[in-house]
Amino acid sequence: MDIENDDALVGIGKPHRVMIWDGNQEREKELHWGLPSRDPDIFQIPLLKSETAIIDRPCLLLANEFGLVKRGKTVYSASLIGEPFLCIAATWRPGNRDWPDSFAALTVPAYADLAHHKDRHVGVVHPDNLFDWLMGRRPPLDLLRPFPKDSFRIMPPIQQNFDDLLGAA
Repeated sequence: MDIENDDALVGIGKPHRVMIWDGNQEREKELHWGLPSRDPDIFQIPLLKSETAIIDRPCLLLANEFGLVKRGKTVYSASLIGEPFLCIAATWRPGNRDWPDSFAALTVPAYADLAHHKDRHVGVVHPDNLFDWLMGRRPPLDLLRPFPKDSFRIMPPIQQNFDDLLGAA
């Protein structure tokens, strides 16, 4: 993912309210978006590849949509059809004297509805699996399964390539 040029990730480095499981129930917690990095050339880590991440403290970032904005222009935004909001999969770490409590969103291979725009994007937990995710009841990758085609409303709608239209004529 091109973090440097993705304006949609402007929330990185700022506090966000996320849902965590405290051992007894879900609760809201304010966390810094970006885990600390051990690499001196990388200040913080806002996104982790779900297939290789250690997901021992799952959390959920609630959102109406996610997408890609470049240079102030919306390339696309995606919302879950039939749901008032969606939950982005993330993992969190407690803070220490040098870094606050923080989280990183998890990325997945692009869902069918979004593959036209990106190879990877943030993972969305299916609404039926929110508590399984928070409580760690099932393996994380089982819960980050792809959504079927036509699960997301994409705005603006994906336009066919002009050359494809001419070739079809």
